[in-house]
Amino acid sequence: MLLEVANLTKRFGGLQVLDDVSFALHEGEILGLIGPNGAGKSTLFNLITGVYRPNEGQIRFQGKSLVNLKPHRVCRRGIARTFQLVKIFPSMTVLENVLAGAVYGRSSGRKNALAEARGCLEILNLAEVSDTPAAHLTYSDRRLVEIARAIAAKPRLALLDEPLAGLNPAETEKIMGVIKDIRSLRGISIIWIEHKIDAVFNVCDRIVVLDYGRKIAEGQPREIAAHQKVVEAYLGEPLA
Repeated sequence: MLLEVANLTKRFGGLQVLDDVSFALHEGEILGLIGPNGAGKSTLFNLITGVYRPNEGQIRFQGKSLVNLKPHRVCRRGIARTFQLVKIFPSMTVLENVLAGAVYGRSSGRKNALAEARGCLEILNLAEVSDTPAAHLTYSDRRLVEIARAIAAKPRLALLDEPLAGLNPAETEKIMGVIKDIRSLRGISIIWIEHKIDAVFNVCDRIVVLDYGRKIAEGQPREIAAHQKVVEAYLGEPLA
């Protein structure tokens, strides 16, 4: 098992954001994480990556606990992430942004960082804009740069937080292809938060559903699409 989340609970004062959440991720799997706004999805990512500490529960990656590790230590263990709101360095070039991930992630050293960064740009079809300041990119290309920076860290696991948000259908299809390539070309496992449900159901191997901080369902897409609690809490009607 690559990642194990067991009985995870997080409170902010009197507000309980996550309540006894458990699930596991297998090596090479793409796991979708869905649920209404405020369900606790991004908080879960922040717990896995060391931004927050859980009040209760355990997070194990490759059999070792991540609890109490700082974010840069989690990254060095082999977990990289993107953010719901794109976080890149606008004054730096595309290559420089991706190079930051290669240098400070689970890299084999700075000597090989440049080659690693250029390789990631090739995979995401960003090589032609490698010298362009990130501030001059389209919104969808900024999303791609953030994903490239994450995979340049050479993670075993990538956490993608709504990479399709704000994209048109053509851009959505492009990034869906990128997500598949990350696994097939780099062997990276993925947990993917997303509100574009059709995309999640078409790409993910399994799906975990949160509602008000609790896990209400887990299973393959066809099982989730017909799950009564998921339909009531989130989908509104069964998917065809």
